[in-house]
Amino acid sequence: MKAKFSSRAKRKMERDAERGVWIGLIELPLIPAFGAWLTCRHGYLLQSPDAGEALVAYRDGRTIRVIYDGRRTRCGRAVMALWHTFECFCLGR
Repeated sequence: MKAKFSSRAKRKMERDAERGVWIGLIELPLIPAFGAWLTCRHGYLLQSPDAGEALVAYRDGRTIRVIYDGRRTRCGRAVMALWHTFECFCLGR
């Protein structure tokens, strides 16, 4: 039986988890759909992003951000978990 993830992919996931920042996880063209999903399904309020930010959402005193540096996106653990949920239930991946 073939392994679901290669050893290289596993090392990358472990390195990202240790760092606490996920780089290149969120796809830039899907950010508007992700923001709409956060608003409709989870009660987040979208805020206008500042320079270097692709998405800023607020709910119950917590602000989540997706940073974009011109080449790739960057996010924290909470956004990573929301993104994977979005991928599973909305994109069917």
